[in-house]
Amino acid sequence: MGLEKEQRRDKIREMAARVFAEQGFERTTIRGIAKAGGISAASIYYYFDSKEELLYQVLDETMSTGLKLIREIEKKGLEQKEQLIEILRMHTMTAIDFDKMKLLVHEQNCLTPDHRAKLKLKQAQYMSQLTGVFESLKNSNQMRDLDPKVCAFAFFGMVSWAYRWFNPDGDMSTQQLAEHFTKIFTQGIFLNSQEDVKEAP
Repeated sequence: MGLEKEQRRDKIREMAARVFAEQGFERTTIRGIAKAGGISAASIYYYFDSKEELLYQVLDETMSTGLKLIREIEKKGLEQKEQLIEILRMHTMTAIDFDKMKLLVHEQNCLTPDHRAKLKLKQAQYMSQLTGVFESLKNSNQMRDLDPKVCAFAFFGMVSWAYRWFNPDGDMSTQQLAEHFTKIFTQGIFLNSQEDVKEAP
């Protein structure tokens, strides 16, 4: 597929993500998505076979992007702790796409069994990558005696629900939110060193 066609597909996916998130998958129609984007329904059907296929493409692209970013970070050859911090920041910034995150949390059951299975596989790969980083830290005695898989799911859950309350146009930037989440998860909230005490307000 040519670059121009792929760009059109991307545009339709972005429009669909917004409308799906606002109205819910069941209440959304192809005509409604087309109207929101100022295009014809036929234009959408040219690229996507059905509304369900469109939802799957949105969610699959979201997970594929996350996997790609994690693998790129792992290739940098960073120290394990720095690698984890960068992955956590990346995941937070990715999760700020609230429309897509809301769909990942709430609308997966609207997919066909085949599409749902494929998406679950990518999610499992994503969690395996993150869990592996925690395992490396634990095996090298750089973290407490905690279950790496629980740590991975805990962070994923904390960040994934940010769409319920975080306002990107508010007093805190998305970068600041990423820093807060990373510090909460890697350092906790209690002061435990003289350096922490000096930094405290």
